[in-house]
Amino acid sequence: MANFKEVNKENSIFLYEQIKLGIRDMIEREEIKKGDRLPIEKELCDQFNASRITVRRAVKELESEGIIEVIHGKGTFVKGLRRPIHILDLKGFTEGLSSSENHFTKEVIRKEIITADEFLMEKFNRDSPFEVVKLVRVIKDDHDVFSVDFAYLPYDVYPNILPKIEDNVSTFRIIHDDYGVKFKNAKKDIEVSLPTMEISKLFDISNSDPVIKVNKVINDNNDIPVHYSEYYLLGSRVSFYIDVDVEDE
Repeated sequence: MANFKEVNKENSIFLYEQIKLGIRDMIEREEIKKGDRLPIEKELCDQFNASRITVRRAVKELESEGIIEVIHGKGTFVKGLRRPIHILDLKGFTEGLSSSENHFTKEVIRKEIITADEFLMEKFNRDSPFEVVKLVRVIKDDHDVFSVDFAYLPYDVYPNILPKIEDNVSTFRIIHDDYGVKFKNAKKDIEVSLPTMEISKLFDISNSDPVIKVNKVINDNNDIPVHYSEYYLLGSRVSFYIDVDVEDE
C-alpha cells in the first residue's frame, strides 16, 4: 500500500490542497501507478489524519482534473496526469506530445474526398472549389479517447494519398516522406467551445461539457497552406506549454 504523508495542519495551504498535492506527487513518482485503486475514504482519512469532508474535496478535485476516476461499486482508480502539449510544435499531434510514455493508438473513423466549401477555400487561400481529403480520427490513450482530429489535405498536393492513410500511421510522415512537403510555419487558434453531437459521441461526454478546440493551418516553404486541421481535447487531460529562446542584446 502507498505510504501517504500526514497533512500539516499549521501549513498555510488548505488541508484538502495538501492531500491533493500529496496524491499527485505519488502518482508522478509512480508510487501509485495508472490503474491502481486508491484506498477507500476511511483509510485516506486515517492515513492523512484528516476529516471525511477534507478528503472528499481533495478526491473530487482530482476527479474533475481527470487524474482519478470513480467507478461506482468498484472504487477510485488512478486515471493519469495531464499530458503537456507544446503550442509551437509543427510535428504531428501525437509526435508533438511531451511525454516519455506516448502509448497512443490512432483510429481512422472516416476518410473521403470532398469538394472544398467557402470555409476551406479561405483556409487554403484559393478562389475556386477544389478536391480535399477529409480525415477523421480518434487518438486513444490506454483505451480512452484523448483527442478527436479532423484533418483536411488538398488532393492536388497529395494525389492518391487515401490508401496510405491507415490506423496508427502518421499522416505527417507520409506528407514528408512520400510527397516531400516541408513545413515552414503554422498558425494555431485555441478556444474553448461546446462539443457538437458528433464530438460528444466520440468522447462519450455530454454536449454541455466544454472541450478545447485547436484550429491549425500549416504552410510549406513557399508559404502555401498545405494542411488544415481541427482537433478537440478534453481540458482535464492536457496542459499547454511554450518554450521561447531569448537572445541577449
